[in-house]
Amino acid sequence: MAHIVQGFQYRPVRNTAGDTIRPIGLVLHVAQGNGSQFNWFNDPRSQVSSNLWAGKAGQREQYVPSDVRAWAQLAGNGTYNSIETEGFDTEALTPEQIESVAVAYADGVRAFGWALAVTDTPGQSGLITHGAGKLAWGNHPGCPGAIRAGQRQQIVVRAAQIVGGSASPTQPKVVALQHAVHVAADGVWGPATDAALAAVRANQHTRAEQAAVGTTVDGAWGPRSQAAYVATVRTIQSILEVGVDGVWGPATDRAFAAARNSYFTG
Repeated sequence: MAHIVQGFQYRPVRNTAGDTIRPIGLVLHVAQGNGSQFNWFNDPRSQVSSNLWAGKAGQREQYVPSDVRAWAQLAGNGTYNSIETEGFDTEALTPEQIESVAVAYADGVRAFGWALAVTDTPGQSGLITHGAGKLAWGNHPGCPGAIRAGQRQQIVVRAAQIVGGSASPTQPKVVALQHAVHVAADGVWGPATDAALAAVRANQHTRAEQAAVGTTVDGAWGPRSQAAYVATVRTIQSILEVGVDGVWGPATDRAFAAARNSYFTG
C-alpha cells in the first residue's frame, strides 16, 4: 500500500515510474520559488518530482508516496525521500516549514527506521541536503542554501519530540534566530542570545558583533565583516517575516522588539 505521511494532502503526479523503494532518509530541497509545486511535478515535460512539499504558511502536499521513487535527486532517488520547501535559498525556513519537515521526518523514523541525525554523507541514514550528493545527485551545491541546511538539527530535534509523543514544539523562531547569530540553539532566549542579537541590532562594529555574524573576530570592520552582517540581518528579517533587504530599519526593529517581548526569559 502506498505510504502517505499523515497530515500531508496527497496529490499524485505523473512524474514517477512507480517503482518501490525503502528510503533511508530525507533530502532537503529548496524550490527557488513560491507556491505549490504540483503543476510542475505533474507536467511530463519537466521530468522532475518530489515526494513532499512544505509551504511557508504550513501547507503540506505529498506528490509521490514515501515508498515510491520520486525524480528529485538522480542517483539519490532510490535511497532517499525528498521534500521541497517553498521559498528561496536566501531565506530561512519558517517555523511552520520546520514543523512540517519534522512531521515528515518523524514519519520516516517510525515507518522506515531513519536515524534521528543530520548527515552530509550520501548512503547514511539521516536528514541530508540535495547539495551533499554533488554531481551524482545533479550537481546542485547551493541546494537548499546554507541557511536552511543549518536548520536541520532543529528539525531533527523536533522530529525526536514528535516520535517521543510530545505535541508541543520548541520555540522554532528562537532556535532559528540563535542559529543566525551563532549561539547555542536551545530554543531559550536567554542572556547569551539576547547579547548576540543586541550586538547585531546596535551595529557598532564591535568584536561581539563580529562573533554574532560569524566573521573573523579581530576588531577590524572591513568588507568581510560588512557582508556577514548584511547576510545575518537578511536571515533575521526572513525569520521575523519582514521585508528582506539586509538593512535593520524600523520595520525590522518593531518585529524584533515584538519577538523579544514574547520570548526573552531575562
